Amino acid sequence: MSFGITTARIVSYAWKNFARNAWIALTTIFVLVLSLLSVNVLVGVNALLDRAVVALEDKVDISVYFKNGTPEAVLQQAQFFMAGLPQVKRADLLRPDEALALFKERHKNDPKILGALGELDQNPLGASLIVKANRPEEYPFLLEALKNPQFDFAIESKTYDDHAEAIKRVRELGASARLFGAMLIAVFGLFSVLIVFNAVRVAIYTQREEIGIMRLVGASGSFVRFPFVLEGMFIALLASLIAAGVIAGAIAFVEPRLVSFFDGVDPGLRAYFISNLPNILAAELGGLLILVAVSSWAAVGKYLKR
Repeated sequence: MSFGITTARIVSYAWKNFARNAWIALTTIFVLVLSLLSVNVLVGVNALLDRAVVALEDKVDISVYFKNGTPEAVLQQAQFFMAGLPQVKRADLLRPDEALALFKERHKNDPKILGALGELDQNPLGASLIVKANRPEEYPFLLEALKNPQFDFAIESKTYDDHAEAIKRVRELGASARLFGAMLIAVFGLFSVLIVFNAVRVAIYTQREEIGIMRLVGASGSFVRFPFVLEGMFIALLASLIAAGVIAGAIAFVEPRLVSFFDGVDPGLRAYFISNLPNILAAELGGLLILVAVSSWAAVGKYLKR
């Protein structure tokens, strides 16, 4: 018998097995979909927590306010000194006119503040320097660096927005979510193996007479096994397609509602899944196919050893 004919018969038997045991297949698909959803919920939560940490770290900075009338040379010296430090990501100098424009924009809906500001003869705001570090833990060093005597005399005040506690809590939440997710995946993985194993055993029992005849006419163990393994892989592919549809719909529904939690910034959930799609498919679909194939092979093997 040629390889092509053998393969065609195996595929045909696998499809017939799937059709005969449709209800068992649907139950198996349901469990596998839940397993895939649990994995992707964990992936999505990790992506959002990482994004939250980045967003919080981006909010950390040092705002340095200079006295009104500070000479331009002193302002530029302070900016040049801070920008030259390797710990500094950027140092933005905001001159008095720019600071006033931003202040008006920030309070454009408050007529009292704007009215009081209009009664002043001159700009009450001095220049400011916004310093952002490469890493949050470097801010204490930068606060010390601002005590440079070349421009420290001109500094009126400094503010340091420290979100270290919030960042720590988000990271701890991420660790807890990963642990819980790993346990959930292990439970669903175990259920998946048991469901697939028992589904194949039921399918074998309903077709025991056919399998017996195949064995009597000389069919090899592999020929008996492969239709059931292939049936399991059909089920795995269908479960993956259903899970992918549910995940895509969930992302489309959830992502716009997460924007408010990220201060109007795109949480990047869809972008994360799209950019990591090859890795996610390789890990999840590949792992599921292997799990189903091994379970099916073992279930048939247990019958053939009788």
